[in-house]
Amino acid sequence: MNINISMKIITLLCLFVMPAVAGGAAVEVVTTTTDLQAIVKAVGGDRVRVVSIGKGNEDPHFVEPRPSFLMTLSRARLLFCIGLELEIWLKTLIEGARNLAIQPGNPGYVDCSQAVDVKEIPQVRVDPSMGDVHPLGNPHYWLDPENGVRIGALVAQKLSETDPAGADEYRKNFEAFKTDLETRIPGWRAAFAGLANRAVACFHSSWVYFTDAFGLKIVGYVEPRPGVPPTGRELAMLVSSMKASGARLILREQYHSDRFANMAAGKADGKVLVLPASVGAESGIRTYADLIDAVVRRVAEGLKELQ
Repeated sequence: MNINISMKIITLLCLFVMPAVAGGAAVEVVTTTTDLQAIVKAVGGDRVRVVSIGKGNEDPHFVEPRPSFLMTLSRARLLFCIGLELEIWLKTLIEGARNLAIQPGNPGYVDCSQAVDVKEIPQVRVDPSMGDVHPLGNPHYWLDPENGVRIGALVAQKLSETDPAGADEYRKNFEAFKTDLETRIPGWRAAFAGLANRAVACFHSSWVYFTDAFGLKIVGYVEPRPGVPPTGRELAMLVSSMKASGARLILREQYHSDRFANMAAGKADGKVLVLPASVGAESGIRTYADLIDAVVRRVAEGLKELQ
């Protein structure tokens, strides 16, 4: 459906959709991404019913608002979002749902970026010539598993405040979630041990939290201006950087075009590694730990293959 038509339908439905009264055994939760949904499921257990607006295989920057989202949001007691202006499409939906509990500034609206140390906050004034640069910082923080733990702690806190009767269960579930990730992290880091070259290139600025977490170095981007197709000069500069650093692997999300990435990889005698960037991007990635495990394994294998 055309996004302009969707907006018109949503505006009309604003007159009729009213917030649902909280009730029943399950706490109604909405998340903007499947990654947050997976963490809420792990911490909330059977006491929550959680729906994600975004799908695991789509670009979270450009989720198309649909009228059905209004009813989902109208029933929510909690809304968890990535924040940092990743979800530029969310404001219209929140306003349309007419649910005071999840309006920004109210307790039911939870910006999960408050739980992490945000990277790449621009130090200069952002303007359109820079592409789709996020003025509040890089929002792809869920790809660092230590941030996954921090998000889980915030989820447990907000669920406990909303549903005090379940506080003990949320605490126990969070501790199990935290222990599972903290047990896995050393093994994930060990996957990159002994690599002679840890340099990579990326299509989009999605992977800096992941690469920092596991000691990899990003030497350049296929789209140095996010969302703007690269010029011939920009591609040549990327290829030059890759050759100088020995980087031969380009990380690309499933939902981005392969044209320019393949072109750069061919000239740098490298390859493009297409990665899932969210839970649910592939059928076998059902949990947050599944996501990190899949990305670690594939990147480590790709680097070793090209050493």
